[in-house]
Amino acid sequence: MRMRISMKMKMPLIVPEGILSVALETNGKGFMGYIVELPGAFVRGRTEEEALSKVGGEVGAYMRWLGVDAEAGCGCRVVQRHRSALTVEDADNEVLLEADRGAVEDEEFRGLRDLALYSGETFLRLYTSARFKDWVDEARIRRTFWGENPRTIREIFEHVRLTQYYYLSRTKAAFTEREEEFLKIRRLCLKRIGELWRESNNSLVFDVDNELWTLKKVLRRFVWHDRIHGKAITRILEKQKRLGIIDTYEDAFCFMGDGKRIKQ
Repeated sequence: MRMRISMKMKMPLIVPEGILSVALETNGKGFMGYIVELPGAFVRGRTEEEALSKVGGEVGAYMRWLGVDAEAGCGCRVVQRHRSALTVEDADNEVLLEADRGAVEDEEFRGLRDLALYSGETFLRLYTSARFKDWVDEARIRRTFWGENPRTIREIFEHVRLTQYYYLSRTKAAFTEREEEFLKIRRLCLKRIGELWRESNNSLVFDVDNELWTLKKVLRRFVWHDRIHGKAITRILEKQKRLGIIDTYEDAFCFMGDGKRIKQ
C-alpha cells in the first residue's frame, strides 16, 4: 500500500493496491463482505462468490467518492469469516473485524473521524439534492428485521439520522445532549468518540446486546451505514429518472458514475 492524498477530503489516505482483505459474514442465506482497508466499503451477495465478484466495482465507487485516482483492477482474499444467526440478507450484521481491535494511532484515528464526517456530509447532500423525497418506491415495501423497510427517500434519511445515536450508544458513552439536525448529531457523536479514544485509545471492547464493539468498529459502521443507505437512495433516484419523474440527480457517493449530475 502507499500514501496518496484525496483531493476531496484534503486528508492523508492509505490507498490499497493489489490484494485487498475481505471479512465475510453469513447466516447461510446471504453474505455481507467488508473491505478491511477501506472503512465503510462493502459487498453483498446471495453466495460468497457473488459477493466477492463485486469487490472491484465497490473499490472503484469508493475511490471516485474520495476523489482518489486508483489503478484499475484489484484482487481480494478472505481474511475472516463470521457465522451469524442474524438476517444478513437484510444487511443485519454483527461481526467485529480483527482489524478493528487494538491500538489506533493518532493519524489513523483522525482519518477515520474525518471520513465519518465526510460520509455524513455526503449523505446529507444526497438527501438535500433529491426533489421528490416522499415518492414511494413500491418495490421497497416489505418487512425487515427491524420493522417496515423505508419506502421513500425521506424515510431512509430519518432512519440514518436517528441511527447515529444508536451507534454512539454502542460505546456505552454517557451523553445527555441531544441534537436534531443530521450533521449536528454526527459531530456530537464524533466528539464523544474522540473523548473516549483519548481516554483509552481503542483498547476497550464493548459487549452490548450480545454484540462486540470497539471505537474503530463504530466509526467504520457510521461510514458503512451512510453508504448502504446512500446506495438505496441512489437507486430510487435512478428509478425516478427511468420513469421520467426527474431528468437529473446528483450521484453524491459515485455509485453510478463520477459524482456529477447524471442526465438522461
